[in-house]
Amino acid sequence: MNSFQFSFQIPSQEPKIEIGKSILFLGSCFSDEIGNQAQIHGLKAFSNPFGTLFHPFAIGQGIIDSLEENMVCEIIQQDDVFFHWGSSGKLFGYSKEELESNVIAERKNLKQLLQNASHLFVTFGTAKGYLHRTSNQLVANCHKQHSSLFEIQNSNSDEIIQFWKPILEKLIAFNPTIQIVFTVSPVRHLKDGIIENNRSKAQLVLAVESLAKLRNCNYFPSYEIVMDELRDYRFFKNDFSHPNELTVEYVWQRFANTYLTESNVTTCNKIKAIKSALNHKPLYDKSKKLTEHQAIILERKKQLDKVIIGINW
Repeated sequence: MNSFQFSFQIPSQEPKIEIGKSILFLGSCFSDEIGNQAQIHGLKAFSNPFGTLFHPFAIGQGIIDSLEENMVCEIIQQDDVFFHWGSSGKLFGYSKEELESNVIAERKNLKQLLQNASHLFVTFGTAKGYLHRTSNQLVANCHKQHSSLFEIQNSNSDEIIQFWKPILEKLIAFNPTIQIVFTVSPVRHLKDGIIENNRSKAQLVLAVESLAKLRNCNYFPSYEIVMDELRDYRFFKNDFSHPNELTVEYVWQRFANTYLTESNVTTCNKIKAIKSALNHKPLYDKSKKLTEHQAIILERKKQLDKVIIGINW
């Protein structure tokens, strides 16, 4: 610990993520952030096929519907656009049939991803959910519908644990080697109120404490990293809620040091550097110096491909 920052040790986890093996991120927008970092660093990472989901029930229901190949979609129409109660606005259609087709396709996609994934990272965002009064189902997204359609439901840790236990059993029976890592999103839900947000996060922390003790399960402390190691608002965006780019990169480094071997951390940093160089838009795109530089970068890429199979370029 230095004079300006508290830090804590995260035990190295086994089995490690291997370059070329699929990994999957589900849950809050923090899953998207770390999933994006994994892709940038050359890992075969996928995140949130149903869009960003925050409540543990919504995340878990998406897994259940995919594993069981559920063909039923709960649909809401907004003007001439159709949405799914179990997905974010990322999934939509201009007809009921188009939406159903999109949802079912993503369920099949998620089932395939779950079958192939070596690791699944699940990030819970909030214990506050919205129960649709007519269907008596907790929705993943309200799709800007009137508040009178919903009843606010604050789930406690016991309810979350009991909901997730059979999901984990079903998931491990489907893919016995998958490693499931739970984490709690450090993104504050300030619209709920700071006290309510803290109580919500407390329920999530208690829930994942129990779930992480189950077979093939573990916990990554992204919430604690941001709240305790990076205890300053300069690590957040202007809304004082979402971690900024510097914070995401810092959490990624902690993540990589936990789930990657030291040699693969080095390799992933090389991959990121090569991808950044290849994606750079030069000012003088026909210069001789640029052509020579690009040839060097492409040769580095070629050499890495010779020794590492399955890099996600």
